[in-house]
Amino acid sequence: MQQLSFLTDVPSNGREKLERSSFSHQSVAVESERIALEKRYALLLEETALFNRKLVSFQASKNEILHGWLKYREGFSPQLVDTLLEEFGIGVGGHILEPFAGSSTTLLVAMMRGIDATGIELLPHCHLAWEAKSQIAKYSVEELKQIAHQAALQQIPLARTQFPHLVITEGAFSEETETELMAFTEWIEAASISDEARVLCRLVLTSVLESVSYTRKDGQYLRWDGRSSKLQKRNHRRAAQGKKEVGGIDKGVLPNVRDTFCRALKNVIRDIEILQKQTFVPSRQTLLEGSTLYILSALGAEQFSGVITSPPYANRYDYTRTYALELAYLGVKERIFDLRQSLLSCTVENRSKINELRSHYESIGSGERFEGIMQVIRSNAALAEVNQALQIRQERGEMNNRGVLTMVENYFTELAFVFAEILRVCRSGAHVAFVNDNVRYGGEIIPVDLLCTNLAEQLGFEPVKVYVLSQRKGNSSQQMGKFGRAALRKSITIWRKP
Repeated sequence: MQQLSFLTDVPSNGREKLERSSFSHQSVAVESERIALEKRYALLLEETALFNRKLVSFQASKNEILHGWLKYREGFSPQLVDTLLEEFGIGVGGHILEPFAGSSTTLLVAMMRGIDATGIELLPHCHLAWEAKSQIAKYSVEELKQIAHQAALQQIPLARTQFPHLVITEGAFSEETETELMAFTEWIEAASISDEARVLCRLVLTSVLESVSYTRKDGQYLRWDGRSSKLQKRNHRRAAQGKKEVGGIDKGVLPNVRDTFCRALKNVIRDIEILQKQTFVPSRQTLLEGSTLYILSALGAEQFSGVITSPPYANRYDYTRTYALELAYLGVKERIFDLRQSLLSCTVENRSKINELRSHYESIGSGERFEGIMQVIRSNAALAEVNQALQIRQERGEMNNRGVLTMVENYFTELAFVFAEILRVCRSGAHVAFVNDNVRYGGEIIPVDLLCTNLAEQLGFEPVKVYVLSQRKGNSSQQMGKFGRAALRKSITIWRKP
């Protein structure tokens, strides 16, 4: 197997800390295939100081020029992309693929390094972020400063429209804040400004929604301030039923829209001034809108020199709920259900996409390719063991939601299709990096990193390395209460197309 240059430069803390010897709490379910994966890929596991949880999350991007314009919790840092591009040897003339583009960190780093890039993303607020961020060379700083000046001092007309709420976002703002938010929205849309400036201001307003609201993103949920009308109504109903009230968070004094918008816009203008002084090698980046499951299969073969990505994790996080405020603001009310179902299956509400995928592959004349991928999925012994283990836990009453079983099965099925298409569209010698977390449900540990690596190898990839972050991921308090604590790997898997 080919070794990348930095693999021998960073000391490991010992592989005995990285491999697991058990996966099923109290050995309730068969775990032999998962243990076999640990043994099969043991030499690939490498604990490294090169990466940490900060670099594989949004934490390192919050204060980064350009990348911090929109808070995207599931994103990774530009430093991670820089490091991987260096070690993959991809420079000017290369072409990177990002099939789960998110806030477009990979595309933006590629743009700054003169590397062509293609991304795929489903969620509208991510496309808005890319549209605004990718136009840094086109902005007139003077125009933006004038907008900021007017926003700070000008009397903004009263709003004529209401916030286009989803059911989940009702009560997210005080009445005064919601009125002010829509007033600024209408003011920006009607202003005599360039199209580029309008898009940028639209992004800035989207970026401040959480700050001025009674909500806070917390994993798969929005947490609510006790002052929100939503929580107050809920507690009124609970009190009438003789139930204990639900406690809310306290966000303290909430800022007004004008001050928050102006402050955010000034920070963006500062970034643009800095970036416009730099020279970038011309290159082309494209963000395609839609599901990667369908877009990838229609792309031409052997065109990409590498892949850097992080798919949604199998952790039940529903992005259409986490980003409900942003999606509602951008007017997706009529298609929120379709968006949720089109995401990679990582929530208990996702339904199987197999029939739709079969029809899609047949429509593009690739029915045999579909069947070949399905054969790999059906023949994977570790995946079959995981599915059976979760079924046993369900029968024992140890799963808190039966939907987890179909979620896990659909998750790996869909990822296998992604892996197969990535193999097809990459050039020979291309390296692929996937960031992901291992998970645990009902006392059963699922080695996502090695199971994905095994599926990728079956499909034709050559496994190269599995970086393991030194900080392990914990499991939920509910899991710990029932099954004890289990430290789970957070990994970056590296594969190569032969």
